[in-house]
Amino acid sequence: MRKWTREHARLVGNIIFADFLKKPLEKYRYIIEGVERSSILGRLPIVIRRLSKAEAGNRKDAYPSRVIAEIIRSGRSFSIRYVYEGFNKVYLVDKRNTEKLLAEGSFARSEIEALNSHLHKLRRISSRNELTHWILKGIVKHQGKYLSTGNPIDMVPLSQDRLVDWINREQKNLTSKICNTWISRLVSPLRSKGSKGVTEISIIEPSGEEKSLRWFFQSRKEVNKRLIKKILDPVSNWISNGVDKENIALYKKNIGLTDNQIKDILKSEYGITLSRRTVGHCRKEMGIPSAKRRLSGYKYPPLSANFSLLYPLTLEGVLGNAPASSGIYEFRLKAKEIDYPNGGTPVIYIGSTGNIKKRLRDHLGKNSKNGRIRDFLKNRECSFRYVRFSAPRPRTLTKLRGCGWRQKEKELYELFVATYGSAPKCNQISPGGTNGYKFKK
Repeated sequence: MRKWTREHARLVGNIIFADFLKKPLEKYRYIIEGVERSSILGRLPIVIRRLSKAEAGNRKDAYPSRVIAEIIRSGRSFSIRYVYEGFNKVYLVDKRNTEKLLAEGSFARSEIEALNSHLHKLRRISSRNELTHWILKGIVKHQGKYLSTGNPIDMVPLSQDRLVDWINREQKNLTSKICNTWISRLVSPLRSKGSKGVTEISIIEPSGEEKSLRWFFQSRKEVNKRLIKKILDPVSNWISNGVDKENIALYKKNIGLTDNQIKDILKSEYGITLSRRTVGHCRKEMGIPSAKRRLSGYKYPPLSANFSLLYPLTLEGVLGNAPASSGIYEFRLKAKEIDYPNGGTPVIYIGSTGNIKKRLRDHLGKNSKNGRIRDFLKNRECSFRYVRFSAPRPRTLTKLRGCGWRQKEKELYELFVATYGSAPKCNQISPGGTNGYKFKK
């Protein structure tokens, strides 16, 4: 039989470890519990090093199974509190003493195979826990401002390559360099054929919001989109804080900015150089009309409704980006418009719910009652965006005066009908409960 070279063995080991990283959190926890229950390991010289000083919790029902840790704010710093103590451990096996015990015959022959299997699992568990901890430390390091404010505008561009470079610089004791594929397996795991559910890992932010690890790896384009939205709607937080004459004046001044003017502001105020065409492309991807149309008194979509960015209408996209709070949501076609009586728009549905994440998951499920949405999802690539309402809101410039999200949905729905001449294609029933909607001129 041909002998493996050290390089070949290392490559195979990396492949096995990469596959181990893809295991869903619940299954991974079961593996840890199984190893720790082993009576064989109790006879080995093992030292446990804890990655975080914060005390971990062990209640399985305290968090969703995909949550691995909480980021806790203490003054100006942050700490990582794992939801399960097994995620917080690195197992250090005294190799020399273990070999001595084996040589002395401390383990029966029937135990050797099980012992080697457990030792392999311990090494993989330790490596995965340590890698996860460095990813979380990197998120805290690079996205600290966002974690402090909870405002997405404070997100900075962060790629997996950049995080890998940072980890390799910071971690002095690594026996081998961290590679990008390992980070990808944890941050953006691919669903295997035949597997059920999603293997994405998430954390609880200091604000209490759950976010997937992938959320913190924002591209430069995503950050630029948020800045463009901020420039066009500099007082978007008035939905929660109310409006005054100064805010209204500022809104009216910025609402008509052209793509060229936005480009100049990005350069002068943020040091970001974009072409006019790129600014226009980003604006269109956010569903914001041109300056000419905004100045012509268009009604839908109102910028003051403060829609989020657009995200893929997939299970992964919903779990990673939709909040578990009440609000309004909108479905849109990607790179295609629907012809309505008064013009074209990619919008196909407007809805509201007490839990956006749950409702969107229901729409994606097999038991979804809206056949029109099912048809679009089957044949077209779609996106979603949302307006979150965590508390009753005061009136805004667009006169969305209702206190509940149902009332907000009704008013946005009527704005859409007034703008395009008919209801969105997939809205079978109007928010008022009547079938269809007759547009009144």
